[in-house]
Amino acid sequence: MMSTTPSKTTRSVIIALILLACFIFYFFYITQPDLKYSTMNFFKCPDAQGQINNISTKTCLSVLKMQNLTCTMNITVDKPLMTTSASKPLTTAKEEEPETILLIWMWPFGVGFSLGPCSSAFNIHGCRLTDDRNLFNQAHGVMFHHRDISRDLSNMPKLPRPAFQKWVWWNMESPSNSDSNPLLKDLFNLTSSYRRDSDIPVPYGLLLEATEKEKNYTIPKKDKLVCWVVSNYSPNYKRSQYFTELVKYIDVDAHGRHFNKPINNDDYLNLMISCKFYLSFENSIHRDYMTEKLFTPLAFGTVPVVIGPPRENYEQFIPSEAFIHVDDFPSPKELADHLKLMDQNEDLYKQYFTWRKHFVSKGASFGLENACRICDHIKRNKHYRVFKDINSWYWG
Repeated sequence: MMSTTPSKTTRSVIIALILLACFIFYFFYITQPDLKYSTMNFFKCPDAQGQINNISTKTCLSVLKMQNLTCTMNITVDKPLMTTSASKPLTTAKEEEPETILLIWMWPFGVGFSLGPCSSAFNIHGCRLTDDRNLFNQAHGVMFHHRDISRDLSNMPKLPRPAFQKWVWWNMESPSNSDSNPLLKDLFNLTSSYRRDSDIPVPYGLLLEATEKEKNYTIPKKDKLVCWVVSNYSPNYKRSQYFTELVKYIDVDAHGRHFNKPINNDDYLNLMISCKFYLSFENSIHRDYMTEKLFTPLAFGTVPVVIGPPRENYEQFIPSEAFIHVDDFPSPKELADHLKLMDQNEDLYKQYFTWRKHFVSKGASFGLENACRICDHIKRNKHYRVFKDINSWYWG
């Protein structure tokens, strides 16, 4: 009769397998310290039917007892596993990237602006704006307003510039209204202005996609034909010369200090809304130089009549049917005749608003928007950058 007692060889094999299982478990446990589990069995073996089942603690102990060995198959973990430093829990989360600091070295024309969070205004995150010069050595970028830089650079930083730090030249005035300075050569890393070829372009305004509600646009009621508000008046400006000729053929409701009719912001907007056409005449003519004189009338339901760069340049910013360019007419008299015709034909006048089915006009937040977009650019572009000769680029 065959004995049912396991042979010595079989017992040795079983013990070896159990020890191997314990070793594998121990190795797996110490090399996976971030696992969190409770009363979990890791070792499994096939039963008589070939199904995978947990090896019980009782089986483990009964087998190893023969060799005076012990094995704990169930381990309970109640607290987070710790790193080698017993004071800090282990974490695999990526550390939060530090904020990018932008230092506004000088306020534009000495007038400060709100340093509100860029996240809520422009959906730009991870930026910190400050005017605290004590943070100079920590700042990733420093913002300088061109018109406020002293001719001899005496109001520029005296400390050496940190290697990682970007100096940003910022100017929203046209070359005609800004003096060049030979000392600025090789001084800056980045540029920010209204020009599209700036490193950080910030135009005076732009058109955005309209919401469903904004697409249902109604033109405001009008009781005036042509309006203009101007304070900076010079007989040498093209706009002044054109205006002098235009008023010979059409009435213009003109306001501003030059006409001894100063106007506040509220009255300015009310006047613009009440006019069918507004003279959006720039004080100087340069590529991409289209100021709030263009985008404010568009936003408030008035057709801008523009003097500025060529029509082709305007059409890179706004639809061709959204404005009237004085260059479209041989003389101010032909322009005046066209405006009078639009006054008499409502259907023709409405064609200047077809773009409102798709877009809305938005003006830039002067200062804050520049700062936020500069900070965002520096955050996303950490490579070396230098601007060799700003004078030839801007005034050349």
